[in-house]
Amino acid sequence: MTALEGLSDSHVVLLAVQLCLNGDISGLPLLKSQFPHTLHLELLFRIVLTFLPEITEPEQYTQVIKHLANGSPPPDCDLEADLAAIKEISEPDARKQVRHLKLLPLRRPHINIDASEPPLIQFLIHRAHRIDTEVGLQLYILELVDPFISSSNTLRDWTISIVLPAIRFNYEYHPDNEGALSLELIESLDSRSAVNILLSAVEPHAKGGDVGRDLKGMIGPWMYGHVKSKRRKLDNKKSTNSGADFAEVGWQDVNEWILSTSIRDFHLAIEAVEQWSGPGDINLGDYDGAQDKELSEDTEKRLMSLYAQAGLASIYALSDGGFGLISGAARILSRVADFTGFDDRLHINSAGLHHLSLNIPELERVSRQHLLHNMLLNSSNPLTYPTKQSISFIDAILVSIRILDQYGRWMSPRAAAELMLLGQADAQFFELRKLLETLNHQHPLPRDWAQVRASLLWLHSWGGSTQPEVPQGLFWRIPLLKLEREIFIAMLTAKEYKLAADTYLDSPSSMPLPRDEIESAVTETIFASYDNATNGNKTRGGMKRSADLLEAFAPYFPQSVSFQQISSLLSATHALSFYSLTLQHGVPFQPVSIRVHQDPISLIEKVLEQNPKGYTQLDDLLAIGRHLVAAGLPTIKGKGTAASTVSPNQAVVLAERRIMSLAIAAAVNASDFDTAYSYVVTRVIPSSLVPGSERGEAGHAQDEDEVDDDISWRAAYNTGRHPPTGKEVQETTLVSRIARLSQRMELLSLALVLAPSSEYLPEILAVWRRCDEEMSTLQELEIQEAESWDYQGDQQGRIGMGMGVGAAVPGGFGPSSSELDALDTELERERRARSTRQPQPQRPAKLSGYEEAPMGLFDVARGAASALRKNAFPLTSANSSRSMTNNSSGEEGQGVETPRTRKRDVVSNLVTEGLVSGIGWVIGAPAPAPASGQRSPE
Repeated sequence: MTALEGLSDSHVVLLAVQLCLNGDISGLPLLKSQFPHTLHLELLFRIVLTFLPEITEPEQYTQVIKHLANGSPPPDCDLEADLAAIKEISEPDARKQVRHLKLLPLRRPHINIDASEPPLIQFLIHRAHRIDTEVGLQLYILELVDPFISSSNTLRDWTISIVLPAIRFNYEYHPDNEGALSLELIESLDSRSAVNILLSAVEPHAKGGDVGRDLKGMIGPWMYGHVKSKRRKLDNKKSTNSGADFAEVGWQDVNEWILSTSIRDFHLAIEAVEQWSGPGDINLGDYDGAQDKELSEDTEKRLMSLYAQAGLASIYALSDGGFGLISGAARILSRVADFTGFDDRLHINSAGLHHLSLNIPELERVSRQHLLHNMLLNSSNPLTYPTKQSISFIDAILVSIRILDQYGRWMSPRAAAELMLLGQADAQFFELRKLLETLNHQHPLPRDWAQVRASLLWLHSWGGSTQPEVPQGLFWRIPLLKLEREIFIAMLTAKEYKLAADTYLDSPSSMPLPRDEIESAVTETIFASYDNATNGNKTRGGMKRSADLLEAFAPYFPQSVSFQQISSLLSATHALSFYSLTLQHGVPFQPVSIRVHQDPISLIEKVLEQNPKGYTQLDDLLAIGRHLVAAGLPTIKGKGTAASTVSPNQAVVLAERRIMSLAIAAAVNASDFDTAYSYVVTRVIPSSLVPGSERGEAGHAQDEDEVDDDISWRAAYNTGRHPPTGKEVQETTLVSRIARLSQRMELLSLALVLAPSSEYLPEILAVWRRCDEEMSTLQELEIQEAESWDYQGDQQGRIGMGMGVGAAVPGGFGPSSSELDALDTELERERRARSTRQPQPQRPAKLSGYEEAPMGLFDVARGAASALRKNAFPLTSANSSRSMTNNSSGEEGQGVETPRTRKRDVVSNLVTEGLVSGIGWVIGAPAPAPASGQRSPE
């Protein structure tokens, strides 16, 4: 002790500094006891803060700090070595060195520690920061503060909220994390930043993480100290705000983190809610005994409700579907039910569909604003604030989503709630259609459509009331009949014909749908398959589905007009599929082309154009036309003909005429005149011209099914005016050409008879006149050939006579040159003599049965009628009634029957009458009086 006597204050300070620099401060209590006025406690702590190396282990000086703080008797220590060095310094130098000492302040700047705290607490906190800043050995900090925890609540709270989270983050929970958390950083954070930073390295359990551990071991302690610190400040300032308000704000940041995490990683949010039981679930480690009751029971309940609300909000924030997400949402809901004491059964945890009777008046005030992300944690939100009604509602929503997910249609809880509460009938119907389309476009094992129907009916009202005014069910705004109709159509699309019939038709006691709705739905489904078909063959694809569906349900509706029309449409389409048919721009024919076409008969024209021998299949084409008419498609085309005023029989007649005209035109274009001619004379002639038919016997009177014919005469006219090609002329004989021309003139004569108006007569007669002129020319050629043939025969006969019998004998000798010259001279002399006796007499009026070409219009008509009478006219197969009775008396009043009338003669007479009336109109002559009585044959 005597060695310390005589030291100045400067030397004492320098001695204390020297002890700290040497890393051994055990002599400081002795110095303090010897020089209490010089080395007061605050100065000693500042010297230690400044000069004691931070690398020094705390266990070497914590007891010294205790002695200094308590003022207990100092232990003996040897200071001779350090004292000798200090004594060598002169007093002026000592004072100078003391003045240049830069001691650290006792209270660390910018920390949340009140300046009124004891020097020891300020020293320990500052020393802890120095250790963390200079050497980063945060474990030393616990060794430093642990001996003093019990002496100060401030130090305890600071250690729990700052040191404990830092050590757990850096050393226990995330030692491999690149960025270590410093005390200064943690102490500077607000609650939102602290939550985000402390939980920044958390990962799901699958990746080795433990979010519940981090929430309990880091967020809990930090929030505990944060709330205590705020409370102390409020107490010092005597503020009216309570600590519960700050606790609510701090823990609400944790709830925000859970909500945001559910959007980013829903599985992590599930683990957070499952592993953490809320604000009361805190892990303080060895400091659990330090906890005291800071919050009231009401505040704890309030915080727990807000945490439960975060769980419900995380369910509504779920956007993407996937494996385990619905079950995860169910786990969150179960935890929320436990937190809030919900004692009802959660249906999401059961497999079956149960009746849900929800009476939630609060839902009537729900708006789209309540579904916004920033409103999900609002305590006034009736959807997320945990109540019995909100939990029951989200339970029903999750069951609905589970059903949708089972059938391949994912919908988020937010979207499902919005659809149920705010969606209109159109929106709900759209989602229903999407669900049914998804069901029919999937390719799993065959589904139980009876169960599908039961599930969809449950979704309509959640198994409760089906009244449209009761807001209960995902599709509650859709009328039940409309829902049943869509389910029925979906069954048909899935080819569940028997189940659909059993459910909707074979149970008269409980008919879910009226029969007319069922018929309409079947028709709609057939047309849907028909329109989507790519091939017209009804044994493949969409056409087969349409045919099978019609076959399955037609027996239930035997009088259905629509089914009969569909049957005709399928038959017509199937028949067309055997022809090559390409529409505009190279688009291949599809069945829907028939339904959308304004004139389906015109498709037959394309068939004839694209199939070279298609016109030979006239019966098949006519059958297609009849089917198109029977299908109710628009087949009327022509002037002055309205589809609304045409009977079905008339429509068939018109369609057949058009098709025959098209086939005849195709045959003509293919230079197949014989086929075209046969079609005209066997199919175009109206029944009124056929002898023996009822209408033929009764004259030209039209019945109710007869319509104006503007097609038949054109077919006859176009065929008759078509001249043979040059190649045909070269390959045929003169006789064949005359026969062909005769047939053409017959067709032109028929066109004159069938023409509906006299305005067409000049055009027809002009062509007929040209044909007649050509006929005269050909007849002249025929006469010349006959004369030439006769002349050659005469020559050969004379040659034979002049040469004698021997010339004709085989092996005989022919005439000599002089004999041939004499014979030629004789023949020439005879020809000149014959010409002199008959100098070019005029050809008789009738030669070989032909007439000269008429020059006048009336002569043309007369010649046309005459040609029609005199030439063969096999127009149709004979069905005329014939009288076989022979009576030669011929007297009146004796019942003499008319001789058998040839069909060609009857038609010839009719043609003559038509010509006379037509030409009479042209020249202005009065119409002939109708013949009375029975017509006599020529």
